Amino acid sequence: MKTDKDLVFPKSDSWKMFNAIAGRYDFLNRLLSLGQDLRWRRALKKFLPDSNKQTILDLATGTADVLIALARDNPRIHKGYGIDPAVKMLSLGRKKIASRHLEGRLSLQEADAQALPFSDGTFDAVTIAFGIRNIPDLRLALLEMYRVAKKGGRVLILEFSKPENPFLKAGHWLYLQTVVPLVGFLFSGNFKAYTYLNQTIQTFPYGDRFCKILKQMGFVNIKPYFLMGGVATIYVAQK
Repeated sequence: MKTDKDLVFPKSDSWKMFNAIAGRYDFLNRLLSLGQDLRWRRALKKFLPDSNKQTILDLATGTADVLIALARDNPRIHKGYGIDPAVKMLSLGRKKIASRHLEGRLSLQEADAQALPFSDGTFDAVTIAFGIRNIPDLRLALLEMYRVAKKGGRVLILEFSKPENPFLKAGHWLYLQTVVPLVGFLFSGNFKAYTYLNQTIQTFPYGDRFCKILKQMGFVNIKPYFLMGGVATIYVAQK
């Protein structure tokens, strides 16, 4: 298995890569996932708490797809915050929020998931989609998510994983190794960025290993929900 040392550049610099591909990021997400990335993000909504006037936080929010998916047509979300170190991604996210007239409920700011600028016990739900594998110190970020969640609050983590079916797993691996870097390069001009993205999928401790890490960080009621045969997974945990 590849390790972080095998990545084309360190995770601590990943925000620079996202800034570089910001203008084509949404388009390539839709293209490379055949539109499934939006459906997977919308799937997070059903795992939110049942309470009203919720305040939520989305980490590695990028262009705000998750916040928009959770807040749109959902009056239970009173306020949503998104943080990301990639300022060019945030700029695009703010435009998307404004175009949907959600600027009164959603706001974005530059920040590090390993040192969140929020008080303890602030949020009913903390989310992150396709970003946890890019954070240099996974456990520190999880501890921060735990800290800022309210007691009984939920943490929802959507991330790529590896299918159990050997044929699906082989096809998925081939797709990540060949199609993703090639198409990413053709449309963004950045081969290393899309090589990096598939490398981080290979190194992420998905499935039972990740559930055990969540338990070690203090979370309870941990359950994984597999999407498309395990191509992606939603991890639901509670403080």
